[in-house]
Amino acid sequence: NTLCNLGLLHLVQGRLDEAIAASNAALVLARELGHVRVESIVLCNLGIVLERLGRSDDAQAKFEAALRIVRAKGDQRMEGQFLGYLGLLHARQGRFTDAWHCLRSGEAFLRAASDSLGLGVLLCGRAEAHFIAGESGAAATALGEAAALAADVGTGQASELGLALARVRALVEPTRA
Repeated sequence: NTLCNLGLLHLVQGRLDEAIAASNAALVLARELGHVRVESIVLCNLGIVLERLGRSDDAQAKFEAALRIVRAKGDQRMEGQFLGYLGLLHARQGRFTDAWHCLRSGEAFLRAASDSLGLGVLLCGRAEAHFIAGESGAAATALGEAAALAADVGTGQASELGLALARVRALVEPTRA
């Protein structure tokens, strides 16, 4: 778990090579210990890193592997979170039918689980997907809902949701960023 978090810290700090190294070490240990929840989180984090490195196919494979694990465990909250990342990847690749399916399904799981933070991150992904699709009104609506959730839970600017909001605001509201 510590290595997983270290990989995530490196990711947030933009040190992608270190993020991969720490995450791969976490993946080995999680598998050796049989800790499938941590394994799924590490796979998702690796997907995020690989996407940032422009390795979309590898990223998609990691997201899908993470989804297989949480689906087998019946963890719909994590499934909702992972579907959000996969949906955004699909949108960035221009696969909007797949993107909307993932984002809708993920949103339903996160709402059912009352996961406001995960839902806020997913809504940021939805806002970006709408922006990429040229749907500025829908992008602004999703961004507004994500911002309202962030305000409700009191998330900080350095949190995953805070960083996602800043990233999407820079796209959707460039004069505000």
